[in-house]
Amino acid sequence: MENENATEETATFEIGTPQNINSTYGLMDGSGAQLQRVLEENYGLFTIQQWATFDQAYATAGQSCGMLGGSNWYHWVGVRGQQGDMLWIANSAPGWYDIYDTLSREQFNSLGPFSLVSLLPQ
Repeated sequence: MENENATEETATFEIGTPQNINSTYGLMDGSGAQLQRVLEENYGLFTIQQWATFDQAYATAGQSCGMLGGSNWYHWVGVRGQQGDMLWIANSAPGWYDIYDTLSREQFNSLGPFSLVSLLPQ
């Protein structure tokens, strides 16, 4: 592993600024392909990407961590796990669209479709 602890600055550099991520538009590819590339190339982690339903994201959150981006939310968050019947998320912009540290099925359905990039067991 090249770098065990990423900061916002190093993550932005690794993703590729301004072509892949920038302060005007954020992450330029909503699929999460650049996030996958960084995790594999820079950290030796293997991921899978899918356009997930809430049930798929919830099931994955019970087994693995990852990242989740909503096409109508224009925002990516970390997936920490499950909290009751909601997704427990790491949100760098608490309150964006009235979402803080959990994401309900209703919120998920209104802000999707969602791309889910999850870590695969090694």
